[in-house]
Amino acid sequence: MIEHLKSRGILAVFHYLPLHLSKMGREFGGRLGQCPVTERVGNCLLRLPFYNDLSESEQSQVVEAVQQFDGWKTAPRSTAKGGA
Repeated sequence: MIEHLKSRGILAVFHYLPLHLSKMGREFGGRLGQCPVTERVGNCLLRLPFYNDLSESEQSQVVEAVQQFDGWKTAPRSTAKGGA
C-alpha cells in the first residue's frame, strides 16, 4: 500500500512499533512473539496524510488511491491463533 500511494505522489509511512519491541521495551525483557496480536496489528498500520491544510481535493486523491489499491486481494492473511 505504501508503494502504491507513493506511485501516486501520496506520502504514507509505517506507523507503529509495538512498545515491547521498542528499545526501552527490550530493555525490560520484551521480545518478538511475546504479544502476537499487537505485532500483527502493528504490521498492518500506516499513517496517511493528515494535517490542517490538506485540501478537499487532496483528501479525495488519498481516498481514491486507497480505494484503487488492489493488493488486498493478494496480501497474505495472518494465521495467528486467537486473532480476528
